[in-house]
This record gives sequence, structure tokens and C-alpha cells, in this order.
Amino acid sequence: MHLRRFVLTLVLVLIATTAFAQQTGSISGRVTATDGSALPGVTVEARSNVLPTPRVTTTDTNGDYRLPALIPGDYSVTFSLAGMQTATRRATVLLGQNTAADAKLGVPGVSESITVTAEATLVDKSSTALTSGLSQQQIQSLPITQNYSDLQKLIPGIMYTQDTVRGPSAGASGQDNIYLFDGANITMPLFGVLVVNPNTNDIAQVNVIRGGANAVDFDRAGGFQIDSVSKSGTNRFSGQLGYQALNHSFIANQRGTQNNIYQNNSNWTNVNLGGPVLQNHLFFYGSYYRPYATRANASNLYGALPQYKLTRNEEFGKLTFTPTESWLFNGSWRHSHEVQTTSTFGAFTAPTAGTGYQSSLDLGNLEGSKIINPKSFATFKLVDFRNPGGGRADFIASGVNVSTAVGTHLDINNLDKIGRVDVPTPLPTNAAFVQPFINKYGYICPQNPSSLGLTCVAGQATGGGVVGLGQYSADNDSFYRKGGQLGYNYTFGTNATHDLHVGYQRYNDSEDRFQTSNGWGEISIPGGSGATGTVCNPPACATATNAFFIAAFSPQTTGAIPVIHSEFHSQNVELNDLIHWRNWSFNLGVLDSSDVLYGQGLAKANNVAGFVSSPGTKYKMHQWTWSQEVQPRLGATWAYNGSDTVFASLARYNPPSNSDARAASWDRNLLQQVNAYFDADGNLLGVQPNASSSGKWWQAGIKPPEVKELMLGTARQLTSTWSARLYGRARKGDHYIEDTNNNARVVFQPPPGVPQELYVPNLGNTATAGTIRNAIGSGSSYVIANLDGAFTKYYEATAESEWRGSKAAIHGSYTWSHYYGNFDQDYTSVSTDNDAARFIGSSNIADGAGRQLWNFKYGNLRGDRRNMVKLYGNYYLPWNASAGAFFVFQSGQPYQLESVLPYRALTGSASDTDRYAEPAGSRRTPSQTDLDLDYTQNFRLMRGFNLQLAFDIFNVLNRQTGYNYEERVGGTGNGIGLGFTQRTDIATVPIPASIPDSVLAKLNIDRNTYRVVAPHPNSFLAPRRFQVAARITF
Repeated sequence: MHLRRFVLTLVLVLIATTAFAQQTGSISGRVTATDGSALPGVTVEARSNVLPTPRVTTTDTNGDYRLPALIPGDYSVTFSLAGMQTATRRATVLLGQNTAADAKLGVPGVSESITVTAEATLVDKSSTALTSGLSQQQIQSLPITQNYSDLQKLIPGIMYTQDTVRGPSAGASGQDNIYLFDGANITMPLFGVLVVNPNTNDIAQVNVIRGGANAVDFDRAGGFQIDSVSKSGTNRFSGQLGYQALNHSFIANQRGTQNNIYQNNSNWTNVNLGGPVLQNHLFFYGSYYRPYATRANASNLYGALPQYKLTRNEEFGKLTFTPTESWLFNGSWRHSHEVQTTSTFGAFTAPTAGTGYQSSLDLGNLEGSKIINPKSFATFKLVDFRNPGGGRADFIASGVNVSTAVGTHLDINNLDKIGRVDVPTPLPTNAAFVQPFINKYGYICPQNPSSLGLTCVAGQATGGGVVGLGQYSADNDSFYRKGGQLGYNYTFGTNATHDLHVGYQRYNDSEDRFQTSNGWGEISIPGGSGATGTVCNPPACATATNAFFIAAFSPQTTGAIPVIHSEFHSQNVELNDLIHWRNWSFNLGVLDSSDVLYGQGLAKANNVAGFVSSPGTKYKMHQWTWSQEVQPRLGATWAYNGSDTVFASLARYNPPSNSDARAASWDRNLLQQVNAYFDADGNLLGVQPNASSSGKWWQAGIKPPEVKELMLGTARQLTSTWSARLYGRARKGDHYIEDTNNNARVVFQPPPGVPQELYVPNLGNTATAGTIRNAIGSGSSYVIANLDGAFTKYYEATAESEWRGSKAAIHGSYTWSHYYGNFDQDYTSVSTDNDAARFIGSSNIADGAGRQLWNFKYGNLRGDRRNMVKLYGNYYLPWNASAGAFFVFQSGQPYQLESVLPYRALTGSASDTDRYAEPAGSRRTPSQTDLDLDYTQNFRLMRGFNLQLAFDIFNVLNRQTGYNYEERVGGTGNGIGLGFTQRTDIATVPIPASIPDSVLAKLNIDRNTYRVVAPHPNSFLAPRRFQVAARITF
């Protein structure tokens, strides 16, 4: 009875729950006699220290064999047949790849041992996939930081970036990449970025696929997919104790205006141990990882700041089990908890207004494979991913009663004790009222203001800063993913062999969003100026009344608003047939998907919309059907001389990440800030929600975004240790979706060819009977729609070469590429703010006047790097040491001037953000060069112990090239942007021709005498820095 329950539970979990790539590789080949004839019935045995029980198979009538589902590592493959010579081959199994190991058997005699070096070639005679791999030895001998994301810099053709959240562009958006660790998807659900960095010391191998994918392991990445396999135990105990340090004295001086000066002291402790639990059957591996960082000498314009501290504790355990030679199980669990204190300080933030952050990661992984017979095998995988996290103010307000009741009073004498206070800057209309608050809460202007980019008077209290407390007592955003997959492979055929694969995958992503304000939240002091956004209008107030204080707080603070819950469900089915015929390999595959988005805030009803407003209720928002997400994977490879190849592939990808489950949810506006308006004495005038996005309806017949790819290439084995490949790719992305004004195609002056009609004809408003919004009772005037003509294109030509010797290896690549279009998911906000988990499908693109695709959006995209050279390699020195290096050169980052002024006739907005004043990518930052080095010295100690001392130098040349240029023209009176000037002693650029003279005249600006201050970098490549490490291994 208990067994039945267990089996039933396992089946239900598998059906209901994510999985991704199997953490294995394979060995295959052909066994022949010395005269070239096929040898059937040969026993083939593969042994490795990472595989508890050897794997055995036999050759078929063609002499072919296949050893699937092998743990990556070094193998000894033995071929034996009665009456024939026994042969041994040594082969390296690579993650997600097949290793070819052929053998010839002669008459009985001395056994032979020949080395097969699978890592030494870029030639793949059976696949068109563009794969790149790294071994554990390479990872340790190359200059790579502790972050999993740093591995991306080694991928050929992928832009080099210091973005910490957004991924690099790979012929698509940086949010179209997929990140796997131990085959489990650790990509941020709904947002498509990497937000967790598991311990890279646990990695045994890394594998990257960035094009030409087949229909195996459910690869839907519009960019690249990176995967890794963790270390496993063996039949002998082994382990490592390591400590790595980066002291602030190891860091060169940083470029740029440093109002907020800090230096970091960081260290990383790592311990791991692996070995047998049951010899030849059950192995274990476990590790503990502890990054720790403090920020020394921290200060800003408010003086000394509290010490920043980051502490993370991460534990990992893994079991590898082979009860018989045909079964293989891997089970692992990773737990990590990270706490950052006082981590959020700007240049003008008081030391009490900091905010900390904490997050956890739990990643469970169970996978297995069963060799059914020499022709077939089956696999399964289950994954449970949990990543709760949130921010919290360092100091929590006490005794504050946030209320919207009549008679509520704001303690204006102690504003810094009841919330986050934005210190005002005086205006002619409020100077007398706000000056006492500036005197009390302002920062003292330093003695050299101009050198810091400030315009204040030295020694005087100055407004514009932030004092008081952190804004939120809880700012939680938690992500979860559960799922599973099944696979079955069957090989058949004689003259032509077929490797047939079928798989099914299902996973559910979800997000929980919750936010409570700290006291009154954010408090501003407009002082009765009557400026835009500071007036209490009806119905909040009986008549329009100028506010003297405004408190913006989250409605979830009162406890009456539920957690905002969003879900994304995906099902995927794949069928792939790899056909081998003579010197040809053909891949015929298809991946088919169906994705469902679930929002919150609607309940089913019998009306024109089919729904009514119902806060907290889950509803089915939208579904991409199976027929809409058919993704063919076709390829052909011809080994024209038996060793060198030409290849071609055609593929379609539907990237899975989409944020509209929250961004378009009817309950999204529950996170909108509530504005409480107060008079000069702090008495409540009225309350009204701040303008915020609410539920969005979907355009009928909307298509899912897609990336189509065509690739042609050739690969040659130049010598036994030197290989090269040359290929070209063309990619086109289209069917992009965004939230946009329902009437955007009517009122924002679209060009000819764009239908001048509503996206959703019957959307209406809440007051118009018979319309969707009226039936629901609420909703936004924005809709989710396919933007007319939205596209991206990517053309690439890459030359790669790799040489591997017994003591050294080097990999080099040159890529020319052009990434352009009119839809830039990577550039939807201010330059520095693009490195973030931006909404996919609900960004600033097409968001009002001046942000439509016809508003200069066509041009070079943010990820365009026209020329790129990458080199990396390592050398093992005679004195038991190794040296590694990484070099990159790439073209600069495209950008453009942005201004609302060309669209002044269409909008009264003061925001320049994402409103282009010239074609996209008209300008480019300087090119970037980086050189990193590693030196590792090994010392043999007693009884199998070894000491390693490692030294890494990053940015050896200390070229702190600027990027993320300020692109906003400014001139709208909000003090943000470059601004107009008549000065001739500073760098300037012409005023964009798109800004009408009539608009400039209203600003008293003459185009002939004024210019725009030249754009300047807001970010710089990290300075030269040193890391030292000590490791004891055994």
C-alpha cells in the first residue's frame, strides 16, 4: 500500500511538475575489422571514476554502438570480441555532446591503447549546433570571477558586458537567454534574466548552445542557452578547502564623479568533499560556500555611511547512484541565503535612509536514465526552484498610524522619523515655506562643488537630498518554478540509421509581489507651489487645493490588499530524428509549445468581457496555442572527406519569458502608491491613488514573439590538435508584443501602412455601456498588442579556431555582426537603468506619444557590437604551475539623443526617457578592450595533499572605458538631462533637427547660438583589480 502511494505520488509530481537538459553526454562510434568490414556483436564497455558502475553495450549489424546518458568526464572504452584483438580508447565525455570513438580490431595480439581527444576539435560530423564548452581545469586556470554570469564572457560572438542583471545580447534581447545549472532552469521566471549565481566551484563542465539547436532538451532560447554539470563523487575520497580575497587596496582608483565613495573588501570561502557511500554504486559530493563583503571608507555628501555588509551561506549536496549498470540517478539540493545590509545609498542619501536586502535559493534536482537495450533508453527529470527575496529599510518607523480617515495629522516636526523625506529645492512660489526644511534636512554643499558636478554654494545647506528612513518596511518579490520532463530515445535502421528522440516537458513559473511602506512611505514637500502632481483635485478634495506635504504609501501597508500572484504555465513536446547516411547527417526535428498566462483580479461572468473585477481572484489571461508555437529544427551536415564538414540549419525559437502575467494583471494597480495630501499644518486634505497601470486587455489574434534563424558553415580539422570553423548566421525577430495606448495608431500620427484603428475596437471605458471596460468595471486604456512592423535583424560572420596540446590550449574568434531593427527590448529606459529585470511585453516602448516604433526607433540596437575579437587560453608550466589569459576587443555601445520636445504637440510630458530625437543608435561609445590574467602555482604536500596559490588580475591595462552615455537632452525644467548651453569652453553637440524651432522659441532658445551639452558616460569598465586565492586539495 505504501509502495503504491509512493509510486502514485511520484507520477503525479512528474505530471504536475520543470526540467530541462539532462546532465549527461554520450559516446558513439563504429567498430570495424582491419579490412574495413563491420564487426557486429562487439562488447563495448565504458569506465570512469565519475560513473559508479561501468556501462556495457554491443555493436549492431553495421558495427555501430552508442553509450548514452554518461556522466561528463574522462572515460576508458574497451572493445572486445572473441577471436579478435582487444582495443582501448580514452575519450572525454562533454556535457550535452556526443564523443566519437571508433575502433579497429585485428587478429589476437597485444592490446592497444589509443587516446581520443574529443575536446580538441570544433568539427562535429553529426550536429549543426554551435556549441562551446569548458572543463573544470579550464575554469580554474582561466581568469574568471566567482559569478556564474562571468562565464558568459568566454562565449564566441557574444557581447562583452558588465551588466549585472541583464544578459548579453546574442542576436536577440539579453532577456531571451536561458540559464541552466545542473540542467535546472535558474532564469528569473517571467523576466528572463540571471538573478542567482550558484557556486562555480561546484562546476565540472560548462556547455553553451547559441545557434543551430535541434529538438532535444527543449531549447527555446532566442539568444543562447548556457548549462553546467556539477561535480560528482568517485570511488575515492577527494576534496578542497579554498579561500579567495579581494581587498580594497587591490583595486585601482575609479574613474567618474565619485560623490558616493566606497571601497570593497571581499572574500570567498569554499569547502567541498566527495567520495563513495557504497563502492561502485553510490557516490556523494557536498560543498559549503560563503561569500562575504564589506564596504570600507563609505561616505557621500551627508558624510559617513553605515558599513555595508554582504553575507551568503550556500550548501550543496549531490548523490550519484547506479543500482545496476543500466540505471543512473542523480539527485541534488542547493540551499543559499544571502543578506545585504545598508546596501542602497545614493550620493545624496542620509545614513539613516538605507535599505537592506535578503534572498534565498532552494534548488532541488532529481534525474534518471534507464538503458532499456542497446537500441533505446529513457530519461526523466524533476526540478523545484524557489527564490524568495525582498528589501527592508535599515530602520523601521515606530508608532506611526498610517490612516486615510478625516482628522489624520502628519507630524511635520519629525518628518525624518516617520518616513523617507525628499528634501525640496526652492522654487519662487515656495522658497519661504521650504527653506526651514532645507536648513534642517539638507546636505552641506562641499568646498569644490563644480568639480563634483554640483551647482550649490559651498558651505550652505542644499536641497535635493534624501533623509529619514528607507521607504519600505517590506518590498518582497519572490519567484518559483516547478516542473518535470520525460524523454525516450530509440535507434534503428541499417543502411541509414535513425536516432529518434521524443520528449515531453511541463513547468509552472510564479511570482508573488508584496510591498508595505515604512511609516508614511515617501514624503515630499511641495510647499504649496501648485506644480504638476502636487495639487489635490476632486474628488479627493472638494476643490483643487495646493498641497504643502504629500505622503505616498503602498495600499498593502494597511493589510487589506492581497499579495499579487502571477503564473506562467508551459507545456512542450519535442520530436527529433537524427539520420546518418554515408557521410551525411540530417536533423529533422520540431519543438511544439503551449504557454498560458494567469493574472489576478478578475472572475468569470456572463457579459461582453466574460469577466468582472474581483481583487485576489486568479484568472486565465492569455494562451499561446500549440499551433502558434511550432518550432522546426532542421539541419544537414556533410563530412565531404570523412573528417571536414559543411553544414546548414534552419530553426525557429519562441522565447518563453514574458512578464505580462503581472504587468497586464488586473490586480497590478494594487501596488500603486496612494497619495495623501496635507496642508501647511500637516492636516489631511484628501487621498487619491497615484496614476498607475491597471489591467490590460489583449488584442485578438495576437501572435507570440519569435526568432527565426538560418545558418551556413564549414569546419575543418587542420591537424590532430588544431581545428577551425567558419559560419554565418541570419536571424530575424518579429511579432513582438507590448502594452500601448489602444488608440496609439489613431492619435500619434502613424506613417502610411499602419492601420489607423484601435487595437481593441470594443475596449471602451467604464462609462460606456456594452464595452469591455464597462462590463468589468475597471481597466486600463492600454492594451497588449503586436506592434505593427516590430522587428529585429541580426547578421553574423564568425571565424573560430582552437588548438589544444598536451600542455597548452588556446581558443580565438573574430565576429562581425550587425544587430538592428525598431524594437530594442534592451534599451527601454534611461541608459543606466537598462541593467535590470525590465518588463517583457510591458515596457516604455510604444508607451504614449514619442515612444511609438515610427518615432526614430529604426536603427542600431543596444546589443550591436560590429566587430569583436576574443582570445582565451591556458599553459601548464614545467614547474607545476599554470597561466591563463582572456582578451576581448569590441566595438562600442550604440545610443541616441532622447527628448520629448519633438513631440511637444502630442504630449505635455516632461520625460525624455525612450523618446528618440534621432534614429536609434546614431551614436556609439568608444570601443572596449579588456585583458585578464591568471597564474596558479601548485605545491605537492604530504600524503596526497596539494597546495594551490592563484593570482588573478582583471583589466590589466586599466582601461576604464565609459559607456551608458547620458542621452536625455533635457530642457523641460525638471533639471534632468544634458541641457542647452551657449558655452564654448565645454564639449557640445548640435540641437537635434527633430526639435521644432517653435518649441525652442517657447524656451527662449535660438538654434543658432545654443547647443546641447555633449553626452557623457554614466558608467565605466571596472578598474584594474587583483584577486588572490589559496586552495588545499586532496
